Amino acid sequence: MFHVMALRHARQNPQSLAFDSLSQDWTFVQLDRDVAAVAAALSKLREARPKLVGIHCGNLYWHWVFILSLASLGLASASLPESSNPSFLRDAQLLGPDVVLSLGGLSLQDLQVLEVNEAWLSRVRETDPQPIDVVIDCDAICRYAIAAGTDAERRPLAMTYRQAEMAIMHMIFQEQIMGGVITATPHVLSTIGVISLTGFIVGCSALCGGSPLNFVSHTDIGILIARRIPTVAVVTPGHLAHIIEVLPPGMQPLETLKLIVTGGKLSRTLRDKTLAKLTRRVTAAYGTDEAGAIALGDAATFEDDQTVGTALPWVTLQIVDAQGKKLATGEEGVVRIRSTGLLDGYADIQEKQSRHFAEGWFYPGDRGLLDAGQRLHITGRVDDLVSLGGDKFDLGVVDDIARNMLGQRELGSFLSLDEAGRERLNIALASDKGFNADHLAQALRAFYPTLPPVCVMTVDHIPWSLDGRVDRERLSRAFQRSETSAH
Repeated sequence: MFHVMALRHARQNPQSLAFDSLSQDWTFVQLDRDVAAVAAALSKLREARPKLVGIHCGNLYWHWVFILSLASLGLASASLPESSNPSFLRDAQLLGPDVVLSLGGLSLQDLQVLEVNEAWLSRVRETDPQPIDVVIDCDAICRYAIAAGTDAERRPLAMTYRQAEMAIMHMIFQEQIMGGVITATPHVLSTIGVISLTGFIVGCSALCGGSPLNFVSHTDIGILIARRIPTVAVVTPGHLAHIIEVLPPGMQPLETLKLIVTGGKLSRTLRDKTLAKLTRRVTAAYGTDEAGAIALGDAATFEDDQTVGTALPWVTLQIVDAQGKKLATGEEGVVRIRSTGLLDGYADIQEKQSRHFAEGWFYPGDRGLLDAGQRLHITGRVDDLVSLGGDKFDLGVVDDIARNMLGQRELGSFLSLDEAGRERLNIALASDKGFNADHLAQALRAFYPTLPPVCVMTVDHIPWSLDGRVDRERLSRAFQRSETSAH
């Protein structure tokens, strides 16, 4: 079981570091003792037989103690965002936990809350817990999360103990495939939150491999990296752009840092700045919560923004047409995969036969092609879903909100790159009549609370494709040409 794998290192290397922040650290022996003590204190939860226990805890160390404790009791868990987060109630309602374990206080009308505090944790740590003997079914669910990167609609995912172990071993092995390991046990820094399955597996893989997990606020990531401790950092393009912006002048690439960039497109602009200022070891990872990593590649060798890497050994990757017929090398079509790391479907039984899971194949919703070297190039989406700042947004929904707000049909949203290489959202209007920026921003954030700032501009006309959709690629190319000519 994954929790046993994680704590095995604790018993073999008790004084080695398990968690590290700028202000405090915890050893594996501390982790082992705390997990045993908390599991014993929560053991009566098993009598209620909850299908799912939600975890509401802003302290990442204790968050992981709760995850490992519940797993050792054979109870499935899911991590909830902070209650101040706009997505908290939405996620809680979608996951529907039977009980929420909360550190720091939480009041919910429709959910049962088991509140603990620092005093409770202190008392629990003083106990001498007896070992808990729980026989766990390998195919029982250990972890729930929400998939938000494949479809405009957020959907619940469930992972079994067996699937978690497979995902952990895949992640550890894929590092060997890419090579360039800094040390046997580098620190691991992830900007992918434990709320997602990807963030959960990243953390589990680090602990199972004996690597300390680093955690700091996004504003302090640069400080952590500057310590020059051998580190593997898993970052989104948005977080990477922020790190590049806060680097001191004259910064030289670090030999102690390896980056794994996932959760969005790594532009050449951002890649080149990263290679010149931060590190030469940059791996691009293309994947989803439903399937884990699908393709990896050395970003320094990529010749364009569309390349994402080569399929991993346990992944069968095909490019097919609309009827599911496999296309020849170099032909653009729909991406689909099979993999030993692929989940069975969405946790909601009605969604197991969704358009993304069909006949053993998983369709991430991307369009692409395979070149002669079997490298995958992602050329676009089959829908209007985009990734910005680690969150996903449907440009079709953005357009509809803007049309209702502004009372005009001739508009379209599209992405462009800013000077830092970060993707930015724009809305092009064929007319600025009656336009009110504040009202539009309020309407957009009422639906998408985490939507980044939007740049609104007027154009001569809105291009449309033959199937009646806004041609966002033409809008983006026209904007890029205008920006280039302006400079």
